[in-house]
Amino acid sequence: MVISKKCITGWFIFLSYLLNAVPEHRPLNIVFVVEYFPAPSQTYVLNIITGLIDKGHNVSIFAFHENDAIGQPIQPNVEKYCLMNQVTYGKWPDELPDYDIIFCQSATLGNKMLKIKSLAKWLRTRKLVIALRGADIAKNIVKNNPKNYKRLFAEADIFLPVCEYFKEVAMKVGCSPDKIIVYHSAIDCSQFFFREREMPEGETVQLVSVCRLIEKKGTDVAIRAMARVAKNCPNVHFTIVGQGPLEDFLKQLVKKLNISDKVTFFGWGTQEDVVKVLDKSHIFLLPSITALNGDKEGIPNALKEAMAMGLITVATRHAGNPELIDDGISGFLVAEKNSKELARKIKYLIRHPEIWKPVAFAARKKIEDEFETKKSIEELEQIFYGLLDV
Repeated sequence: MVISKKCITGWFIFLSYLLNAVPEHRPLNIVFVVEYFPAPSQTYVLNIITGLIDKGHNVSIFAFHENDAIGQPIQPNVEKYCLMNQVTYGKWPDELPDYDIIFCQSATLGNKMLKIKSLAKWLRTRKLVIALRGADIAKNIVKNNPKNYKRLFAEADIFLPVCEYFKEVAMKVGCSPDKIIVYHSAIDCSQFFFREREMPEGETVQLVSVCRLIEKKGTDVAIRAMARVAKNCPNVHFTIVGQGPLEDFLKQLVKKLNISDKVTFFGWGTQEDVVKVLDKSHIFLLPSITALNGDKEGIPNALKEAMAMGLITVATRHAGNPELIDDGISGFLVAEKNSKELARKIKYLIRHPEIWKPVAFAARKKIEDEFETKKSIEELEQIFYGLLDV
């Protein structure tokens, strides 16, 4: 029997399809367990929720408390996705829903879940997934007593630290490495358009930070550095986007350093507001530090957003930052709590605008390759389906 070349080609195409076909999975029923909802500063959680909804999954939210930021703008996606209709506050319903995945956004919340006696039997028939982020692992677990999390380490199905640094910490305090998968929080690059930055001739070089005004963000270090820079480079301005418990202290520091004309406190804004401020800026500062209570960053989303838009980022050698920023290639890293070194780096960047272009392009590529929401959601899907073995 003679088999035609056309027939052989057809079989190869068919076999290739079988080998590369992605199996169809049913939509998952997922509940996000959070402390507050909606929380304007937790865009990273909102991105995961909406990303999973876009993929066809059924997502609900359980919050122990209502919004902790009354008067602050609500992110537009909360309304767009009708998420307020998906939230239960304070007490689990008597008739327990048929969830596949219980996704707690911190180990502290996971512990709370295990302590609700009425949920004990129900939880054993579900998959319990725990996100591990900065304040949670560095302050609550390490600074307090890791033994308080022994039961959670035993009973939860998987832990998702946001960086390799936190994976190492989790293993040191008793979490099995077999239960740990590093899962980077991500951003939607389509919402943060790239623009090449150029030195503005005769105009002001705009520096910016976007963060909660809390100790670990190191905003006071950035302000002290700004005062040093302004002495030699008068055409600079620093905009601080965010609010928090240190706001009054930071405003007083600005007055004390006599740079009130060089610093603007913008307050909180929606994602659209933040994008507008970033678009008008050149250099992004986030000199994170280890707080006195042990609190640390994971890998701040604000850095990813700035890098995606083409700003030149300057951060510190802190926790997961070196996993994001390749020093001198996609951004710059300085020592923690060192306003002199930060100021020197800022002045160097102002005096060498020729390096902005290659750094900006490398930064955008880094974000697209490793920290983009669509890829991140697909990775999370595979983690969930793997847990359920479906």
